[in-house]
Amino acid sequence: MTAMTVIGHNRIRRVENFDRYEILAHPLPSRDDRVFHRGDSETSRVSITYASHDVRIARPTGIGSKGRLAILMHHGGGRHALEFYESALPITAALLALPERQQYALAYAIFEQADECAGGARAAEAERWADAFVDGRIRKRRSGGRRYVHIETPDEKARRRS
Repeated sequence: MTAMTVIGHNRIRRVENFDRYEILAHPLPSRDDRVFHRGDSETSRVSITYASHDVRIARPTGIGSKGRLAILMHHGGGRHALEFYESALPITAALLALPERQQYALAYAIFEQADECAGGARAAEAERWADAFVDGRIRKRRSGGRRYVHIETPDEKARRRS
């Protein structure tokens, strides 16, 4: 199971199935409905297809899932779940009140934005470690039979060197 932190405690996880979730809405369950047409003219009809991306809005059912909402995505890359706390905002009520096409579009956009943020965070963290390696700021220590690794700040490096 691969997990990545997005913002705070939000997580996109790869899952085997959606059994742990109570499905609240399954907008556009028919693949043909997930083809969006721009324009009214039959001659210049441009379409965008999301037929391969099945989105569901759900609530996790396990221990510790109270107050959480999930957007479930099933596509060629497998099944994924984005879980997040609703906090004080009525996200579920607002999302479920939308018409089906808008529900799908907004749930899809939230999922894709979270995925993009996670990718950016991974890239930034990789760059931070690469820069620290080049600058010689990666420190290792042992304590109680365990090894700890951290990145020291430039100021900490300067103090260590003086």
